[in-house]
Amino acid sequence: MGKLTGIISKISGSAGNLTFKQRGGETIVSEKVTTIRNPRTDAQMQTRTKWGNIIAMYKGIRPLLNYGFENKPKNLSDYNMFVKVNMQRTPVYLTKQAIAGGACVAAPYQFSQGSLPAIVISGSGNSAKTDIYLGALTISATTTVAQFAAAVVENNADYKYGDQISFFRIAQKTNADTGIPYCQFSASKVVLDATDTETKLWDIVNRVGFSVQDSSLAHSESNFVGAFGWVHTRKADGKTLVSSQSLVSANDTLLAEYQGDMAYSLAKSSFGASVDAFLVPDGDTSNSTSGGGDNGGGNGGGGNDSL
Repeated sequence: MGKLTGIISKISGSAGNLTFKQRGGETIVSEKVTTIRNPRTDAQMQTRTKWGNIIAMYKGIRPLLNYGFENKPKNLSDYNMFVKVNMQRTPVYLTKQAIAGGACVAAPYQFSQGSLPAIVISGSGNSAKTDIYLGALTISATTTVAQFAAAVVENNADYKYGDQISFFRIAQKTNADTGIPYCQFSASKVVLDATDTETKLWDIVNRVGFSVQDSSLAHSESNFVGAFGWVHTRKADGKTLVSSQSLVSANDTLLAEYQGDMAYSLAKSSFGASVDAFLVPDGDTSNSTSGGGDNGGGNGGGGNDSL
């Protein structure tokens, strides 16, 4: 930046890579910025193509996720934390068109983070079960909240009366007209109340998340497609303590379609970014020597020039 004097000091506007401005009776000259930031670098496209599904999942689960991140910094919201912890997980790539159409793919994202011991999940998909041991309890339509609470507290040292166990269920659906995947979100909860001998457990919770397998609390929806998970919470000294949990994927054939290099390339191109061509060499050949490039007659490098 500089100041001009003389007759040239009356100039304003642009000339070449210079810009002239009048300020306080003086002419200020500055050089234009000629380097344009590329908004479609691979790092930026990785973020952009992953972002859509994370936001869609958060929007669906948000009403159920208050206080899901126990120790978040004061300047961060539950939304900030959900995005932060899941941007580093196995990505799900959505095209620009799918995002505009409200797409959501049920993914095994982390949905809570806190100081209580995590509920450990064993098994996979619809056969998943927790490490919450229930002893001799067999849950049925007649099981009361008090019976369930006693089985949990008496058989698991990490649980106390007054604690809550919540079950999250994200059902995977596909729009029949557009083919775009979407999700349906639901959750149910039970407080471990030793005095509630009247309320039937299955009257207040989703029974598929409050079943028994090998004497442990388990999932029991054999044909379910989507994701699910449990979380343990406790009120202590005016603060909500939570366990750190991630969703479990079930029947994830559709999920696989939105992961991997092919899904990323498709999503990347939908945002206007160029996609690397497999057959195009990416090396520098400017200093290489000829390797038979002129083989006579322009016949593709393997011709026979004899008559």
